[in-house]
Amino acid sequence: MKNKKVDNNRKGNIYDRIFKENARELFLPLVEKKLGITIIAYEAIPEKIQKTTERETDFLYKVKTKKGKIFLLHIEFQNKNDPEMLRRMSEYHGLFHRKYNLPIHHVVIYLGKRKPTMRNQMREEELFRGFDLISVYDMDTKEFLSSQVPSVIMLALLTKFEVEKTETILRFLLSNIKKYAKQEKDLKKYLEQLLILSRIRNLEKITEKIIDDMPITYDVEKDGLYKKGLLKGIEQGEKKGTMKGVEQTLLAIKCLKEGKTIQETAILTELTQKKVREIKKQVFK
Repeated sequence: MKNKKVDNNRKGNIYDRIFKENARELFLPLVEKKLGITIIAYEAIPEKIQKTTERETDFLYKVKTKKGKIFLLHIEFQNKNDPEMLRRMSEYHGLFHRKYNLPIHHVVIYLGKRKPTMRNQMREEELFRGFDLISVYDMDTKEFLSSQVPSVIMLALLTKFEVEKTETILRFLLSNIKKYAKQEKDLKKYLEQLLILSRIRNLEKITEKIIDDMPITYDVEKDGLYKKGLLKGIEQGEKKGTMKGVEQTLLAIKCLKEGKTIQETAILTELTQKKVREIKKQVFK
């Protein structure tokens, strides 16, 4: 069970990383639309926040009243006017509410000589009353697919659509990502992110299959390396009396261009390492 929890945390971190890397393109437009606002500037704030406080509460009890009401009673003792007291109590409130899920009554008993000047009530704009909910699942699939921003197009995968349309939507999605990705390195990044996101909907296998089926990374027929390799492969195929040499050579070229080693390419293509070296030498001059 422990390993499973660790694995789930790791996956959660991966998803968080993807969303954070594309926050501006992915989610700020959704927030603007939901809240009816236009964001003209923003600044990232360090994400690490202290989840626990070093201070121990002075007094925290679970209370039951004569009328049967159950709540937490939190009491703090202060002998000085602390301008941060209200915020501290607010932090305590969030921590206690999350842990115990009970109503909380906070009390500060002031023991100082001077008149207390600490604020003890939040202003209206400081109060937490809930949050706006944006459900990507309930949003229009076509709205994401019609975008010209690859990281937004990817969100179509997380919307609600008919199961039988999954392959069609994925192919259209991949085609658009390829169309609008500015550089090959960007395309590679988006495809890696798409594969990770596909796990959320258990669509990883079909996504992998479609990526493999489609000439996603580059237009191989227009690639000079392909043409050189095709000619070499045909020559090899003619000598062997089979077209398997063509297929192996083309696959080797693709593997080498993707940065795979001689050994890895040999394993994937079922060619000898010597043959792979020859291909590399002849094609990648």
